[in-house]
Amino acid sequence: MTKSEDGTLVLNKTKIFNAENCYIYQRGGTKSKYWQFYYWDSEGREGFRIRRSLRTKDFLTAQSLAQKEYINIKAKIQNEESLQTLTVGEMARIFLAKKKSTISSAPHAGVTPETYRVLKNKCRKLIDYLGENTRVDHLKRNAFEGYEQWRRDGHGGKIPKTKTTIKAELSTFKSVIQNIAVKDKRVISNSPDIPEIKVPRTEARHRRNHFRDDELKILLRTIHEWKEEDVIRKTAGLHRKIIACAIELMLNSGIRVGAAKKIRWRDIRINSRDSREQQRLYRIITVPPENNKTGKEYECNCEVALVLNRLRTVSSFTKSSDLLFCNQKDGKSFSSRIWADAWNQIIAKSKLENDTGRKFSYYSLRHTYATISLANKVPLQLLASNMDTSTKYIQDHYYHHEPEGLTAELNPIKRTRKLTGGEMYSTYVTPQ
Repeated sequence: MTKSEDGTLVLNKTKIFNAENCYIYQRGGTKSKYWQFYYWDSEGREGFRIRRSLRTKDFLTAQSLAQKEYINIKAKIQNEESLQTLTVGEMARIFLAKKKSTISSAPHAGVTPETYRVLKNKCRKLIDYLGENTRVDHLKRNAFEGYEQWRRDGHGGKIPKTKTTIKAELSTFKSVIQNIAVKDKRVISNSPDIPEIKVPRTEARHRRNHFRDDELKILLRTIHEWKEEDVIRKTAGLHRKIIACAIELMLNSGIRVGAAKKIRWRDIRINSRDSREQQRLYRIITVPPENNKTGKEYECNCEVALVLNRLRTVSSFTKSSDLLFCNQKDGKSFSSRIWADAWNQIIAKSKLENDTGRKFSYYSLRHTYATISLANKVPLQLLASNMDTSTKYIQDHYYHHEPEGLTAELNPIKRTRKLTGGEMYSTYVTPQ
């Protein structure tokens, strides 16, 4: 009598064709005396075991069945077929289950609820394209060759506006197959080829929509009208005023919406180095690492003092540990629905998206702050540090080069004058 790796007693172990990795046995400690088949995949797919009951108590019958099973397995290996089956639908569900178990609102601690929602949507497209019951080990190398056209033909949801969207979907598909079919279940050794999607330069340097000067005026006017509207519930009216303050704070600080939602009064301080007049307008906001998308702490110097003063007169929760923007019933953070409903109501009321093709979100407030700061000649490096981002990211996504307005900036009178191109030519080139 021996003991298996998982602690089950193994009785009457008998090798099949004298192979070390294949045998039949009976389980000890149980009433059932059915013979069990065991195979360890030691040829290319390390870690994969096959265990199943042969449903017979007769030794010779069990031995014969096991020999047939062993020959069948060897034939599959010879033909490079998978020893187990996995459908596209099963693969997608396993992938999503793993991701769902890591959902977290803390930065870099897993996936956010929004990321999980996006992954779920992409997996639905994967299933629709390949077929839920399609075996993964039957996928050909060029399985995704027609995916781009399939999406552009209107399948899998709305027709994508950019190639970047299709490229992102294919990247997720590769991750699903690589992590589940290759590494986890080992039903295939390589993923199908993912076609190269050439993203146009205009998309590669994509700039998010910001509020232009005229749009910003409309937005601010709409927010004022929206927060002053009569509503049935008093609490709903207070929430409108608080979210209006949140929008203005993001416009004047560039703080990401996720971090803004978690700001507490203790995270705000007066800069002792500012003049009295500056202290009337400016505050320093600390964004702790657990609240920040990048997972690191940073401080933002911004013109939000007047907004905060208004917020104190509206909110009932102004203790050091309280959230700035919170439900006035219990002091807890607003639900995602309240934030989303508020923004949708404001944008719909403003009509800024009507027939323009331009879409706006809370993130547009951060983009607007960056764009206005650059227009006001804030140095790129200082702005990047104040927004907790890189200069390259600002250049790629926020900066709008307008050479017509740079004459004075590039050629200031106070700068020590150097030889001009024309003078250099006349000085060093002897006329013919």
